[in-house]
Amino acid sequence: MDAAATNSRTESLPSLNLQLLFWLFVVASIAGLAIETAFHAVVFGGYESRPGLVWGPFSPIYGTGAVMLTVVASRFSRLNAPAMFLASALIGSGIEVATGWLMEVLFGAVAWDYSHLPGSFGRSLNLGFALVWGALGLAWTRIAMPFINRVAHRINWKSGVVRALSTAGAVFMAVNIAITLQVFARESARADGLPPANSIERCIDEQFPSAWTQQRFENMSIRGSQSH
Repeated sequence: MDAAATNSRTESLPSLNLQLLFWLFVVASIAGLAIETAFHAVVFGGYESRPGLVWGPFSPIYGTGAVMLTVVASRFSRLNAPAMFLASALIGSGIEVATGWLMEVLFGAVAWDYSHLPGSFGRSLNLGFALVWGALGLAWTRIAMPFINRVAHRINWKSGVVRALSTAGAVFMAVNIAITLQVFARESARADGLPPANSIERCIDEQFPSAWTQQRFENMSIRGSQSH
């Protein structure tokens, strides 16, 4: 690799800060959900509700992957395309395995199941989808990040408006994630036949009953802790 190519790649990386990483998480969560929904419609036919949170079109697994890839790319800017593809495949697959394991351990939930597909190792790891992660990561670091860099350098991250928007967005996302975890916990408890133990759980049952949860998270099966 010559010096010009290395310098060009380094210059394409954004100057990272917590606000930028948060908005990258948001954008990638939305874009990832859109891609996954379109992929399902093309490959399997029909629409399936596949968000990861109770509010908004977000799939946090893609946002987490994008943030991790951005950090890796910024620290290892000399990685060539095959190395970045491999790193992306490993990071994406690792996130899938960890998320799938935690969902099953905490809630008795199966968010996705690759076990019926060729090249699978258990429910959460599949070689074909590892390659998809590799391709997505390569596209993110080579195509999306140079554009992100141009936008990021035009934003005054220290301005009061930007900080206020970032803070409000982060609070909303934190509440969204916290409520989602509570909804999963109550759906798991309902599957075990457990009544609400306090006013918060009663509110969850009223606002997010099983019918709503099953429709919202159509690709997920929450069978309760007794199914472990």
